[in-house]
Amino acid sequence: MYLILYDITETPIRTKVAKLLEKEGYERIQFSVFIAPFNPSKNRLWLKLEKLLATTKDNKIFCLKITEENFYKIKTIGKFEIDLDYLSGNKSSLII
Repeated sequence: MYLILYDITETPIRTKVAKLLEKEGYERIQFSVFIAPFNPSKNRLWLKLEKLLATTKDNKIFCLKITEENFYKIKTIGKFEIDLDYLSGNKSSLII
């Protein structure tokens, strides 16, 4: 599993980053935190993100790999409507 987190002050860039992550199959779990079971470097997503931030200053994107075991240990406070089995790839369809 891969968490993508960003700290982007410029709204147009932030919107482009969020839309790109969603287009690539990442699920938003907080305003600036996305998660997916695949490596962003393998599908050239990381290069696309670098290009979006190339002309900006003081904006950051982080990628954190977490094991499936640690993924299932996520503790939450408040409403968390994301299906962990679906996100981890252990369930092939999401029931809403």
